[in-house]
Amino acid sequence: MSKYTCERCLKEFLQKSHYDKHQKKKIPCQDNKDKIEKVVENIIINKKLISNNSDNEITNMEHSNMEHSNMEHSNVLPCYTNDNNTIYNCDCLLGLDKLIKDKQEIELTITSPPYFNVKDYVIYENYKKYLQFLKEVFIKILTLTKPGRLCVVNISNILIIRESRNSESKRIPLSFHFVSLMEEIGWEFMEDIIWLKPEGAAKNRNGGFYQHRQPVAYKPNVVNEYVFVFKKPSKFLIDKVVRSYNSLDALNSKVVGNYERSNVWKINPKTRSEHPAPYPIELSDKIVSYYSFIGDTIIDPFFGAGTTGLSCKKYNRKCIGFEIHKKYIELFEKDITKIVPHKLIDNLTLDKKEYEKLTKEECIKKIMKNPKKMLFDNVKNIIPDIKNSISKNLLAEKLYETL
Repeated sequence: MSKYTCERCLKEFLQKSHYDKHQKKKIPCQDNKDKIEKVVENIIINKKLISNNSDNEITNMEHSNMEHSNMEHSNVLPCYTNDNNTIYNCDCLLGLDKLIKDKQEIELTITSPPYFNVKDYVIYENYKKYLQFLKEVFIKILTLTKPGRLCVVNISNILIIRESRNSESKRIPLSFHFVSLMEEIGWEFMEDIIWLKPEGAAKNRNGGFYQHRQPVAYKPNVVNEYVFVFKKPSKFLIDKVVRSYNSLDALNSKVVGNYERSNVWKINPKTRSEHPAPYPIELSDKIVSYYSFIGDTIIDPFFGAGTTGLSCKKYNRKCIGFEIHKKYIELFEKDITKIVPHKLIDNLTLDKKEYEKLTKEECIKKIMKNPKKMLFDNVKNIIPDIKNSISKNLLAEKLYETL
């Protein structure tokens, strides 16, 4: 459709008759062209000013947020520290950000996340936000973890007890959702260990079935939790991690005595604790000794009453923990005084008393059970110019000669 525009006032008309009538008015229209162009120019200028101000405001807000964040990080100070443990009374997300900012690195994570709305001490708005919170935490932990090192998480599916006789109990498969979440983040799944508890430790779910024995109504008592082991991906094998430690540290980190041969660990839960969801020190002892070396730094973002920290002191590891409830840190401060660290071997020499009653063949067999690196370091103390290419058998022979 054609339009007719007045050259003086820039007014538009759809019909030519209206345009002609406008042009023939006794009082001619005012020349508004220059005015309108000025108005348009002012509008453009104002838009640019508003845009620039908005950008400045956004930039200022970003700087303000960064300054606020930096201030928050600088205010994160440990509330407890000794040779082994550094514990912060703060939200773990804030604490983890501080460690990332400080370029801290860790070798292992051991933790048990708070339950989703099952215990009194945590309430999350919904399950989706709970998973998002866990995702944020373990993304940060992945950043802190050295390549090839591990993250061990004790977690269980959630049992929501029915509210009344007319409602049903529910189970949320958190454990399985969690594995998918960790893989999505970038962790590599390694192991699923089952923590098996005595049947008496479980909430009784089959009382009704015990009486009527009707199919479909069967519900087993839940006597297990999971201990998942994840690894930060690396371009090298785990053997490289093992070889990265010197012989003395490797010797002091050696797992002695009995150990768990299967992925089913039978451990009684901790029953006497002021913390609503403690895990037993026997569990954390195994994890610390199986998945870390002496001197390693271990983090527990949900420190609780500090079971991880107790095991770290016992096995001569370093621990960093975050806990929002000061009263649980105070429980840890009491318990840590009762822990005696394992005595460390301070040199690599063989104990001659262990070999006194053995034949040469038995001595060499016993010596050969030690890592080659340890044998080499022992021999090097005696023969400084020894070559790395020497065989383990020859190393054992030379050490036997020193007994």
